[in-house]
Amino acid sequence: MSEDAIDYSVFPELEALPTDFSTIGAQADYVARICGAWDFGVIPTRETFALLSSWREAFDSFPVPASPAYAAFRSWFGWPPIPQWPPLQADYESIDARDGRTEDPCRNMI
Repeated sequence: MSEDAIDYSVFPELEALPTDFSTIGAQADYVARICGAWDFGVIPTRETFALLSSWREAFDSFPVPASPAYAAFRSWFGWPPIPQWPPLQADYESIDARDGRTEDPCRNMI
């Protein structure tokens, strides 16, 4: 693994940066951090995508179901999706549900 593939900016609270990502726990922690960063607009590099493409066991063992980035990684890598929690919704869907509308008659037009 190339050290250049690791985005150390996702470890702001650590004084000593991790160097060993050979365990599934270390990989899962890094995946969660990268997904969290991407969920807030920090797009991963190509090197990060290449690195994470070989970490499917970490993705499968420690899912991040509420992360759109996690779902995007799985889709990009061609891996089966996991159920999202909470289900991803457009703003209007939660507003419609609050108002008692459960079916959007225009949804199939999207």
